[in-house]
Amino acid sequence: MKKLCFLIISLVMISLNSCDTTEPELVDYHNKILFTSRRSGKEQLYMMNPDGTNIIQITSGQYWHRNGRWSPDAKKIVCNTEEGTTTAGTSMVVMNSDGSSRKLLGLGYQMSWVPDGSLILFTYSALEIKDYDAKLYSITPDGNNRKIVSDKYIGYNTFSPDGLKILFSKSDTLLRIVLLDYPSFENPFYIGPHSSGYPAYSPNSHEIAFSRTDTTNGTRLSNIYIMNGEGSNIRNISNHISEEHFFEPHWSPDGEKIIFLSYTTDGTQKSFLYMVNKDGTNLHKVIDDDSVTSCDWSK
Repeated sequence: MKKLCFLIISLVMISLNSCDTTEPELVDYHNKILFTSRRSGKEQLYMMNPDGTNIIQITSGQYWHRNGRWSPDAKKIVCNTEEGTTTAGTSMVVMNSDGSSRKLLGLGYQMSWVPDGSLILFTYSALEIKDYDAKLYSITPDGNNRKIVSDKYIGYNTFSPDGLKILFSKSDTLLRIVLLDYPSFENPFYIGPHSSGYPAYSPNSHEIAFSRTDTTNGTRLSNIYIMNGEGSNIRNISNHISEEHFFEPHWSPDGEKIIFLSYTTDGTQKSFLYMVNKDGTNLHKVIDDDSVTSCDWSK
């Protein structure tokens, strides 16, 4: 009888232990900063919390990865990669936010997501057929339906949150920010001061952050500015703290903070990731890394 009771207890314990499996921790990819760094020797994608904690490496291996952009739902990333890159251009790849399920998209650069996530826009010059004029293309995230959507050079661009407007910087005689209707790419409207680029809509569309090159203490440097959505109330929020160019701003999901990149002008070729409140206070480096070359902030 004692042996039978012991056997029953043992079986129960085994059953309970077999059910005590640890579920994999689910990662929330919302409100995360995506960045490129050479901290592992080769440029790769990483993500972290806005305060610089919990840095996770997303890509690795023999190929570099850079210029990562979150999809609107933060479930996917599109970036450039060395894999598939040729003398005709740089390759693009889309993947899940953990780096899995990679899909090469062909050649292209300056990628952006349409706000509903249905398309990726990118710039490409068809050098293989000696077409040197850069055009704007679109492709679906599964790699299908690649086509030209505008023969205008759109370049680095950002959408209004409602998806009805697209902002980009254009250099004729002077670099300017241009606003176009989407998807018609018509009704161009120049907005903001000269020598401005890297525009970024705030989450509520009421403000636009951008980079502008101007003279600071006798030196030509790029600062981060904000203006109202129609181009008024232009103010400098970076107010230089060092001899660095500041560029490529991205808004936090709540529209209260901005991250941006910098690179040194003293020949050291260092590049950093900064954050600042939209009123210009609390400007600081997010992490102690001098090789950050791209960034994005998920919704």
